[in-house]
Amino acid sequence: MIVDFAAATDPGLVRNSNQDSAYADGKFFVVADGMGGHAGGDVASQLAVETLSEALLDGASPQEAIVAANHRVFEAASRDPALEGMGTTVTMAIVNDAKTAVEVLNIGDSRAYLLSRGELSKITSDHTFVQELVDAGSITEEQASTHRARHVLTRVLGIGNYVEADSFQVPVQDGDRLLLCSDGLVNEIQEAQIAELLAAGDPTAAATALVNAANAAGGSDNTTVVVIRFSAESGTRQLVDRTDVARTAFASAPAVSGNLPRFKGQIPAPLPTQLVERSLIAPPAIRLIGFVILLSVVLAAVVLAVSVYVNHSFYVGVSRHQVAIYQGRVGGILWFKPHVVDYTSVRLDQLTQGVRDQIIHGVVEPSIAKAKTFVHNAESQAKAAKVAASPASLLSAVA
Repeated sequence: MIVDFAAATDPGLVRNSNQDSAYADGKFFVVADGMGGHAGGDVASQLAVETLSEALLDGASPQEAIVAANHRVFEAASRDPALEGMGTTVTMAIVNDAKTAVEVLNIGDSRAYLLSRGELSKITSDHTFVQELVDAGSITEEQASTHRARHVLTRVLGIGNYVEADSFQVPVQDGDRLLLCSDGLVNEIQEAQIAELLAAGDPTAAATALVNAANAAGGSDNTTVVVIRFSAESGTRQLVDRTDVARTAFASAPAVSGNLPRFKGQIPAPLPTQLVERSLIAPPAIRLIGFVILLSVVLAAVVLAVSVYVNHSFYVGVSRHQVAIYQGRVGGILWFKPHVVDYTSVRLDQLTQGVRDQIIHGVVEPSIAKAKTFVHNAESQAKAAKVAASPASLLSAVA
């Protein structure tokens, strides 16, 4: 049986970089979706694809190749702080020598599909938190497609000392087509449309149509596909990388076994922890956002403290020659300006000169009650002084 294949990648309509990498040579096929920041995701997917393809060509078993790739990505991240936390999903296929079966392995949420006799079957199971909920019967597949945690990964290559890939043995027959793809495809179009486009034309046409459909549906992520056809007829083998060319144009090159033909771009990034969530933001931007958030919290705390301080401050002042009680600090603090909370019936000119001078500059009191007491005492003092200065009082003092 003849194995023909084609692959295509595109950064999409939203992302300005493509962190996907892929490899295809007619026997080994790999799609990797990098994560861990603008630089980290690119490096992780590239290292994984290179290590996997080299190890397989050197005769390593698929699991041995996975172990080698995981170690290489993990070690690279450990040595360079700028790459800390990087990782990648991996979906790979190895055609047996008789070309009658394929071993499919996956880590993460890049997928493999088999189109056989017109029916599309998903071979792999996503290593995501949402998929675990589906498997447990907690939510449906339909609910999973819009779940807010659908991008949280539970298994990623390169973020730990060890990772295990799921493995599937897939028999193939004349006319079957195998699809490896990053999640940029399945997040944009439904499986029914994938089946229709996968079946149309030769592998090159199918790969092109799938990527075009993802972009037409929004292109919110990078999209990478590898289409493999099993048939009795020969065809073309092409890699299509549209990262640096117009969306209507294609650059292609023959894939030659042993030459490690690989096309890559850049896909955004999850930030690995125990559970890894895909992030749309690179680490420098995350640090900047973190700083802005921290600064905002500090400023908010300062504003709150000033607000509390101001709202518990009162003073006796004057408003249009009338003695008034203000809430706030004399002159104001920041944009917290004092405002009148009580207009008294006392005029400034009714008070003694010394008290007037105090009120003009503002007499600070700890509460509105204390402020009212001050006004009452000032008024009483003024009345007493007026009585003492009256003629009757003076005559009485002489007598």
